[in-house]
Amino acid sequence: MELFIKVAPRHYDRLRGRIRSDSPAYQAIDKATRIDHSLEGVLFKGYNILCDEEQARIILEIAKQCCPEIIADIQEAVRLARRG
Repeated sequence: MELFIKVAPRHYDRLRGRIRSDSPAYQAIDKATRIDHSLEGVLFKGYNILCDEEQARIILEIAKQCCPEIIADIQEAVRLARRG
């Protein structure tokens, strides 16, 4: 199962700085794409992280340490992907 996690640049930088290069989640973080889009007049700038469930679990654990404010977003991305 693949899923997308969208994060703000500050959260992406924190995650990237904490995930070790030998971690399965590193490739997902490294290949994240920069996104800029507007939704109902609100501009969102951030990163879209394509990952599998194992990588998402690792990213979630790292987020608990460095950016707990995105935990709910990661959990929601996993839930949506499971519903498919």
